[in-house]
Amino acid sequence: MSNGETGNVYTKVAALREICIKGVSEHMTALEKQVWDLPASLIKDILPHLNIFYLERIEPAAKRKGVSTDVVWAALWKDLVKAWRCRSRTTVSAHEWRHKCLERIFHLALFGHIRLDRPYLSNLSWSSILSLTANHVQILSLFGSAREICKLASDELRPVLATLENNVRCIKLQDTSALFKQGHAVMLYIFHRLLDHGSVRDLVLTRSPDIRLLTWILQNDSGNQCSMPQADTPHLGFGERKRPCLHGESASSCGTCLIPEDENLGATLTRCRDTYNDACLTPLKRPRLDVGQMAGAAETSAGGLPSQSFSWQHMDSEGQFPPFTPSCSLNGQMCPKGQIHSLVLEVLKDNFSRTVSPLLSSSMCLRSLHLHSEWAIEEADVLGVMEALKVLFENPACSLTDLSIGSVSCSMPVCTLLLRLLTACPTLKSFSLEASPVCHQTKTCVTAATQPAEDTVFSLERLSLRFPQVCENLESLTLVLRRASSLTALHLIGIHNGGQKLGTLLQSLPELNPNLKSLSLDDVNLANCHNEVLNLLNNSKLEDAHFKDCRLLEKCEVKEDFLLPFVTALKGLLSLRSLTLSQNRLANGIIALGDLFSGDSPSRIQRLDISSNYILPTGLLEFGRRLEYSPPPPGLTVDLQCNPLDRDPQVTEEALLKLRPLCCVLTDDWNSRTTMADHISVM
Repeated sequence: MSNGETGNVYTKVAALREICIKGVSEHMTALEKQVWDLPASLIKDILPHLNIFYLERIEPAAKRKGVSTDVVWAALWKDLVKAWRCRSRTTVSAHEWRHKCLERIFHLALFGHIRLDRPYLSNLSWSSILSLTANHVQILSLFGSAREICKLASDELRPVLATLENNVRCIKLQDTSALFKQGHAVMLYIFHRLLDHGSVRDLVLTRSPDIRLLTWILQNDSGNQCSMPQADTPHLGFGERKRPCLHGESASSCGTCLIPEDENLGATLTRCRDTYNDACLTPLKRPRLDVGQMAGAAETSAGGLPSQSFSWQHMDSEGQFPPFTPSCSLNGQMCPKGQIHSLVLEVLKDNFSRTVSPLLSSSMCLRSLHLHSEWAIEEADVLGVMEALKVLFENPACSLTDLSIGSVSCSMPVCTLLLRLLTACPTLKSFSLEASPVCHQTKTCVTAATQPAEDTVFSLERLSLRFPQVCENLESLTLVLRRASSLTALHLIGIHNGGQKLGTLLQSLPELNPNLKSLSLDDVNLANCHNEVLNLLNNSKLEDAHFKDCRLLEKCEVKEDFLLPFVTALKGLLSLRSLTLSQNRLANGIIALGDLFSGDSPSRIQRLDISSNYILPTGLLEFGRRLEYSPPPPGLTVDLQCNPLDRDPQVTEEALLKLRPLCCVLTDDWNSRTTMADHISVM
């Protein structure tokens, strides 16, 4: 047989094989179990042709035969996001790829952005896609139209909603003012089912959160930890709160939530309130919703959705809810009430004093609170929040341990503000404060605030502080650190002119915070603090040292004058596992880092981030040679992204050939010729 004939035979065999594979994939309903018994090579070829249903089901059988589905899920993800960026800093498992893909498919299908002609969706209907993928939705992002979201309340998708109740842990809502503009009762019903009947504990509200919805959430949350009476708050009318009468039914089995059939919700609530014993009534509860009535309305309204709207007419002029019956009932008992443990909130300027501050003082269920705004948060608002937090933390039922406040514009020095906030919240475990430059229009608030007591001790374990672009007095920060002996993680950002005070702070860290495990300095000028940095490394127990854009070599005429003792100190720090030196203009200084693993006391680090350092191929090659001579411990990851390694591809490849057997190398396709050079001085 001639070569040409042989080639034709192979071509025909390959074509026949492809036809058979496609035929099998299209008849998996009948052939599924037989496919599981196929050889590994055939299973590997069949995987790309399966829809998501069978791709997920075949995974255990494929794994038993040594075939991974991660490549197929990764390719599916590429198709979903229409972009491919090979810059993942960690290895993604097949399970993680599957979760990412199916969660993304759910959202695309829900909002009508999915193409059913894709191979991985073949023979699947819109509702079956939602049913299959709902199990993988842990973060539900409701960024689309209210009409599409409301379909979750229809008869067809009610099982999907029940699945979401069991699986969703976090809800992200964007522009809730638009979502609730028409006041759909169905929207409120879905939100109630997920929060009160479901497993949602984290809530993210961004882009103009509806003030009424926010009040509804925080008011409900404020009395949820009702094991003890709460102090009266005259403005909100909070009095003694009774525990809700919880029933033991599962989330999917409770079907008596009522959706009001009329625009005048106040009248509906009045009728509901009279139904129950006064002993079970608690103020500030959610409206009663009825699945049965909703379903009936859905059958008669256009598009399968109830035509009624929730007009918020039951709220008073202050945006507060009058007392009325809790959301649902089952056999005469009150429905469960969810607890929001984590709240990320983008707040409008006027809402701090009007809503957030008054409600914070009684938000007992919150464990984590992140407040930020598109505008700078002014001093008066910050002090108002601080006073509300002080009241909250004076209550033994307070659960808040994680607090973050962003974009504060305050004439008060940021470290002074930090000290006062922590004095108001002494039992916080984690605190993040971001200060922005003071605007000229900002008025200094002279309202008296709590002054720190001499014996105040902070429970703080993690602290992050972003400084404004001004010279900062660090004495108050030193005082905070002195009172936070349990601190394990410190993150400082934007200290440009710390001077001697910064050096003193670094010098004292081992004494002030002996338990410090993670130190992260971003955009902190360390050019004049070399001795203090070395002392810190020699006397600490750090496991993670992060020096990003710290000008470490800015004033070094000879880089090795600092790098050699720096490497020696790093090798002596046996607890160190992660080192970040990105954006420090190392260039050929990387060669000195090649000695990290040499000698009798090699470093034990597992991760080395030297990205964005203008490292050239020749320097990387010498670094690789040193690691060849003194191999690192197993498991080392070296991040080389955003370095001009494209300047000499041949030398770069030679260097990578030396490094890859020794460590996991993270690289990218960064094009240095289309990017501004890092610094002329290192070229």
